[in-house]
Amino acid sequence: MLKRLSLALGLTLILLLAACSQQAELCSRPDQNPDCLRFLEQRLDEARVPGVSVAIIENRRLVSQWAVGNHAAENGRLLTSVTPFQAGDLGQLVTAIGVISWLQESERDLDFKVNQSLSGWRIPDNSRWSGDSVTVRHLLSQRSGLTPTRFQGYRFGERQPGWSALLNGTEPAKSEPFQLAGQPGQTCHPSAAGYEVLAYWLEQETANSFPIWQNRAVFTPLNIPARYRLIGLPAPALGHDWQGDTIAGGYRRYVERASSGLWASPTDMARVLMEVMAAERGIGRVLTDSSLINEMLTPQGCGWGLGARIERTDSGTLIFSEGVTPGYRAKLAGNLQDGHGVVIMTNGDRGDRIIEELVTAVRRDYNW
Repeated sequence: MLKRLSLALGLTLILLLAACSQQAELCSRPDQNPDCLRFLEQRLDEARVPGVSVAIIENRRLVSQWAVGNHAAENGRLLTSVTPFQAGDLGQLVTAIGVISWLQESERDLDFKVNQSLSGWRIPDNSRWSGDSVTVRHLLSQRSGLTPTRFQGYRFGERQPGWSALLNGTEPAKSEPFQLAGQPGQTCHPSAAGYEVLAYWLEQETANSFPIWQNRAVFTPLNIPARYRLIGLPAPALGHDWQGDTIAGGYRRYVERASSGLWASPTDMARVLMEVMAAERGIGRVLTDSSLINEMLTPQGCGWGLGARIERTDSGTLIFSEGVTPGYRAKLAGNLQDGHGVVIMTNGDRGDRIIEELVTAVRRDYNW
């Protein structure tokens, strides 16, 4: 009798675990499945992440966009598919498209040495390497050797630096001076500083501020409302720390726009990814030069193409980018040949675990 009872309890436990596993597999479309929605809400609560927003691309078309959770843990305002998040490093792909757009219409190329046209500030030499050797290609492919590697932004009320203070690391900048920490072209490490140098260079090359150039070259042609300031955008998702508390001031302010300061929804970034997919087939609206497109989608070293990680596999060319700023986590991933992709954004420091679970679910449910 006791043995049969133990067997029955064991079978019940197995069935319960199987039901939970099946429920987890449904979480790529919580907008269509109430059980899946409840499971995802439970996972968000466990991870202390207020919300998540997702855009899915199938056969180069945006087929799904949904959001679950709240702008902030305290206010109960629901996220929507157009709610902007801090995109972090995902914005570097957008910067790269803006740079390539300039190369397409100017006499510059990827191997142009940026110090040749910079004025007011130039990439400094150090005891071993010359700043004059740093090229546009090095900056775009994370091989410039420049530091700082990442910026932490500015809290509400803190003074923010202009170009001179930022580049030279003087008050009120909170980051170190931009300098070479490795040999250009041979060093492999993420360099947020490199993308800010590109923005500084673009401003001098185009005679436009970086946001104005990006609006003209990228946002307007692709019809996406992403911006480097929140003016004119819907209320943003607020960032949350590892404890699930809203960070002071709601989010950090970034003057380092090219590397870290983009506000965008997953749908905005999905349209950017679809432009890259179209360009790979020779039908891009912004990216039109086949030689530059090929360079962009070719690993330049260290697994980086121009603006994002690139991996060549038997199933096609894969593109990846992960965004990290205080209070936010994001991921972009796609297969350029198959035309599949997903962009996921969360407003919590512990959003990585939610993102990876959703990427797995999307791949499974869409048979990628």
